[in-house]
Amino acid sequence: MKKQNDSGYPVNVRNFKTLIDFIISFGAAYNPVKFSIKLENLKALFEKIKLSLKAVDQAASEMSNAQKMRQRVFYELEAFVTCIVGAVGSSDIMPGKVEKFESMVNKFRGNRATPEPSAPESPDAPAEPAARTNSTTQTSFDRKQDNFAELVTFLEGEPNYQTNEPNLKLESLQAMVSELEARNDAVSMTEAAYSSALIARDKLFFAPPTGLVPCTKAVKSYVQSAFKASSPEFKKVSGIPFKDQPKKKK
Repeated sequence: MKKQNDSGYPVNVRNFKTLIDFIISFGAAYNPVKFSIKLENLKALFEKIKLSLKAVDQAASEMSNAQKMRQRVFYELEAFVTCIVGAVGSSDIMPGKVEKFESMVNKFRGNRATPEPSAPESPDAPAEPAARTNSTTQTSFDRKQDNFAELVTFLEGEPNYQTNEPNLKLESLQAMVSELEARNDAVSMTEAAYSSALIARDKLFFAPPTGLVPCTKAVKSYVQSAFKASSPEFKKVSGIPFKDQPKKKK
């Protein structure tokens, strides 16, 4: 996941606070009929937006931690499988079955897990491109997990697989299967939570008629009507820029 330009979201938040401060300075003269742009509602929206940005940051952090933990476990898995191959080769297993197992190992090694995308460092990360990248990555890790599980299932049905090394016994291999599944599940859940946090944030920023950007447009229209276009009040608010939702990449 590439780092995004630090633009729309933080700029909108800072400028929204500036807009609210100007409205407060207008006093009782600022008295719109539209519910969503009344001062108290704008203040409430500002607080919700701050919470939503914190939620995005928290979800991104949890996703990054889950990805790093999974990456570590799957990285160590390559060397672990090599040890298993050695244990199979030193057991009293028929040569034909050893060859079949080695063929399964080649399948396992042919599906190398895609490197984890780094968690976004900016609150401007778009949801959909991230979701596509994570979906591709998840698929490769799922395949790796499934192929390792096949290796263990094969050994479960092979009574001549014997080893004195605790980490290579069937119980340990089965525990590793569960560990891989848990790591994949943790990443999947945190990615879903991150995506949901982005969607919730974007609704607060852009969804009409009560999102930040639609409200700021309505505020400017009201100030123009109440104070006139030539008034200093309108000049104060009309010059405050707000960025609309980033266009989705095709």
